[in-house]
Amino acid sequence: MNFLKFNIAISALVFAFSSMAFADEPLSSTELYGPAAFEQTSNKISLENANVISDYDFNQMNGTGQITSGDIAAIKQIVVADPVRTVSTNVNNVATPVASPVAQVTQQPAAPLTGAAAYSAGVNLANNVNLTNFTTKTINTAKVPETTSPTFALINANTRHIYAVKNQNTKYNPSGLTNLMTAYIATQYLKMDSVLTVNRTAVRGIDKDASIAALDVGDTITLKDALASMFVKGCVDSANVVAENVSNSLAEFVNLMNVTATSLGLTNTVFVDPSGIGKNESTALDMAIIMAKICENPELVNLLSLHEYELPAVKRRGKLHLWSKNSQLNKDNSTYNADVTASRLAFTNASKWCISSMMSYYNNNIIAVILKAEGSQFGDTKKLLEFGKIATTEDLAVN
Repeated sequence: MNFLKFNIAISALVFAFSSMAFADEPLSSTELYGPAAFEQTSNKISLENANVISDYDFNQMNGTGQITSGDIAAIKQIVVADPVRTVSTNVNNVATPVASPVAQVTQQPAAPLTGAAAYSAGVNLANNVNLTNFTTKTINTAKVPETTSPTFALINANTRHIYAVKNQNTKYNPSGLTNLMTAYIATQYLKMDSVLTVNRTAVRGIDKDASIAALDVGDTITLKDALASMFVKGCVDSANVVAENVSNSLAEFVNLMNVTATSLGLTNTVFVDPSGIGKNESTALDMAIIMAKICENPELVNLLSLHEYELPAVKRRGKLHLWSKNSQLNKDNSTYNADVTASRLAFTNASKWCISSMMSYYNNNIIAVILKAEGSQFGDTKKLLEFGKIATTEDLAVN
């Protein structure tokens, strides 16, 4: 196997941040992140040399940008041999690196496992929510609505049915929806009140125009606050802090993200960072599966329902009040959608508007994901969820 392809497939050791704007709203700057500032040194990430890597074409992986079956087999072998380390919390809920998940299997066999541990212990991380367990459901009582968005997916996470999908296998940049996977993995290892420490590598090299929580080296932040700032405003530093407190480095966490995606059956998804700033690739259907896993956790659903959030004061600033551009969560906005229980909205100049939304209908989690929308994200989401009500009614009546 080509070394470059192998290296990317197993650990994403090379981080590449594209020259695109990143925020939850359009910004005037067309370059929120400069040239990539990552340099690999003994499995750690150094941000001292900002000119080591510029843009990187991840299609070099195998000519298509997809992980092959051979890559997956190699990932399993390497991950089992050298598993990603996880973390535990002490009595003060401070996250600290501990032994690998594999070593904990005999002690806590019922605990949720992710990434390396899922493979080495023979545990299927996805349980029943796995793309391979979903089937297309033909709806006879209504037509799939027309949308201006180039791709979407509408699924029922409870019946494991795909109600509608457009451009199912076409890959797009999911922008900040990437941090849904970051949050899902983090909550497998940490509690919401776990205290995370901010390292230098999490906050260095971030462009001044990017969405951040203004964290500094040595600051502490709870997992809940970090996730809320990611969901409400797409804070890049918060995502990096979460990643580094789960794994030993950003690179190891990205490896965990990709192994987890593989275990969920998401063969069209490749992650390169935890925040969504880089050239991540996925499909609307793959992202819908990730949202389905997220929505199994009531605490994450609650955070994804927030339109605004206040972060506690840290060294560089006082309390920080964050507002989301996700107006379907804002009761004072004309695009407010009372059906939406949880939602994540993100934007980059390259990805355009990306949105993942969930509604509960007859106790079923109906999830709609739209990628690369150019202003139609709220209207298209409403159309899809309305169709989801009809589809669910028919689905449950038949079954």
